Amino acid sequence: MYKLKNTWSTFSPNTKGFIFILLASATFPIMGTIIKYLTAELHPFQLAFFRCFFGLFILFPIILKDNLSKILNTDRLKLHVIRGLLGVGAIMAGFTALSMMPLATAVTLGYTRILFLVPLAILFIGEKINFIRIALIILGFLGVILIIDPNNEAGITYYSAIIALTGAFFVSCVKLTIKSLTSTESTLTIQLYYGIISSIALLIPCIIFWSSISLFSLLLIFVAAICGTIAQMLTIWGLKNSTTTVVMPADYSRLIFAGIYGFILFNEVPYLNEIIGSIIIIATTMIILLLDQIKKK
Repeated sequence: MYKLKNTWSTFSPNTKGFIFILLASATFPIMGTIIKYLTAELHPFQLAFFRCFFGLFILFPIILKDNLSKILNTDRLKLHVIRGLLGVGAIMAGFTALSMMPLATAVTLGYTRILFLVPLAILFIGEKINFIRIALIILGFLGVILIIDPNNEAGITYYSAIIALTGAFFVSCVKLTIKSLTSTESTLTIQLYYGIISSIALLIPCIIFWSSISLFSLLLIFVAAICGTIAQMLTIWGLKNSTTTVVMPADYSRLIFAGIYGFILFNEVPYLNEIIGSIIIIATTMIILLLDQIKKK
């Protein structure tokens, strides 16, 4: 253990960040795999509610060690509510998409959140329009069109793709609100308010669409919540004190892990158009991230 700790201390911040993001990329699809498995018997509203509620439950031991009143103290409750509702939209669309398409495809379409971030940043942050970035966005969505193929065995319809893209859009909106919140709020405050707001917002839909749920399914959702929370923390640690363009390429390994999990558990095999479309989406989003990093310098 001491040797491992000593070896870890010799790594550069970028190397540590890359490893953390790689671990997060292996962990996130585990949550997606569990959710996809459970969508065969449970409504996405049920899954989303228990995912958010258990995520909140997992946070409480950490929060109780800190000052609860201090964590709850905020002057930006309205933005927390907006972030929470956007998060509900993202998780609902994401879980619904998982029930309608292969795991790796859902992960790939999730990467389009970066394509949505550019026009959103132009509209709400006032960033200048750049021809290269616009061309990359168009190219990225051409990759999406290649993936959609209702006649394929995977049956990626326009309807299911729109749901997945809607989820990616909500995630982009969430990222913008979090970027604003982090200027004044702690990570725990943001996570706590999200857990509270999302659980409350999803409670009534969960009751409306309720179906009997086994203890085993609840246990699986709890494991999914743990995986999601761990993956989020790994991502935060990975981005902390490291260069984004160096560590974020590891995030695209999530597609590889999702493909492996999907093949083993659901016998999902990618088709040619999906592979080509995925390469286009990944390439365009990576270039956008690189251009943003160069711009910051």
